[in-house]
Amino acid sequence: MTSKFTKILEICLLVISLVGLIAFFIYNGNTGMYTVANEAEALATTGLLDIVLFWAYALVIAALILVVVLSLINMAGNRKSLRKTGIVLLIAVVLIGASFLLASGDPIAVNMAVQPSHATLKMTDTLLNLSYALVVIALLALVWGSVRNLIKKGN
Repeated sequence: MTSKFTKILEICLLVISLVGLIAFFIYNGNTGMYTVANEAEALATTGLLDIVLFWAYALVIAALILVVVLSLINMAGNRKSLRKTGIVLLIAVVLIGASFLLASGDPIAVNMAVQPSHATLKMTDTLLNLSYALVVIALLALVWGSVRNLIKKGN
């Protein structure tokens, strides 16, 4: 069952990456704004920032949808995992909530004619805080797994 989920996630990641890459080149080809000759003008506008933020929002939404859908599929196949899946989803909600509460949304000092709105900055800070938390959790899980394997091999 796990290899099925891995294949599904690999295919989803590949499709999302290709769509993003193609969309960027189509947008850049139509506007011609992000060339070396127009670098100063491109950096002074929020066009590229808006595209990157929109893509980040799309990726977060896609990840959340995949987590919920794949968790529900896993629960349907295995009733015993209902409690474990519920705990994982609760932890995810708590992490997202804590990230939102810790996000400041303060403006940044950049050379832009039009600054992003407070809501955009708040959401960006939330996603950054969530990313930092997930990186720390991933590193702790790697260390814990290695230590646990060493302890098991020692016995």
